[in-house]
Amino acid sequence: MKVEKLPMLSSTLVETLTRPVQTTLTDLIVEYGWSERGVLDSLMSLREIFERWGIQCVPAISEKGLDDERVLAKLKIDDPTSLMRSEIAEGENANIEWKETLLLDVAKHLKAKLPPQECFSEKVLQSSLKTIAAFLNTSGGTLLIGVADQGTVTGIERDFPLLPKPKKLDFDEWELHFRTMIEKHFHRGRSITSSIQIYRCPCAEGTVARVVVGKRKELCFMKGEAGADLLYVRTGNRTLSIPLLDIEQYFELEKRFL
Repeated sequence: MKVEKLPMLSSTLVETLTRPVQTTLTDLIVEYGWSERGVLDSLMSLREIFERWGIQCVPAISEKGLDDERVLAKLKIDDPTSLMRSEIAEGENANIEWKETLLLDVAKHLKAKLPPQECFSEKVLQSSLKTIAAFLNTSGGTLLIGVADQGTVTGIERDFPLLPKPKKLDFDEWELHFRTMIEKHFHRGRSITSSIQIYRCPCAEGTVARVVVGKRKELCFMKGEAGADLLYVRTGNRTLSIPLLDIEQYFELEKRFL
């Protein structure tokens, strides 16, 4: 039986196999060397490639114009749990970070011996959101939620009782709340979520959320208090806040030393 080969991927589409990528249809057509082909023919070829490789395009090819920004991402990966385990083994770095929970103040829960329902922490939530902001503004990355500082899997199940009006107390409700928080705390939050993939990684110790973040072309600001805008970037394995007055100077230095 003859096995039909998958169409070749451009360098941009190869990147989509690991994390979401922001690009335009025009850029993809140029990258494939199809500038002399008809637009309709090129778009049909791109559609076939996306379908054969399981790549999602947001907005869809049929929507908006050739030069409008889109986010491309692999719809499914075969074994997210194995990838998560390898990322724990690799350790935290510029593109990988771990968080034990999204909502629960673990120290308060354990030391004060309070039930999870009484241990919500806005600071803990903000910590994950800041990491996502930094990945969006730098080179992308992966945030593992449900992993303690030592690389021990603890799971996200302790967050479930802290979800607003929980019904199922499951991963899907947790993910929905997480995406709602991203939309709420970021400017243009709804469009940003297309650059964030969240995978369920079941383990004997608990469920880990593997949050894969793609780099955005435009700066992504979080909403601060009293209308202030907050910018975060990744430097080494740290997430840094950049004062708005220093943005231009920071990126000039970054260009100089990269």
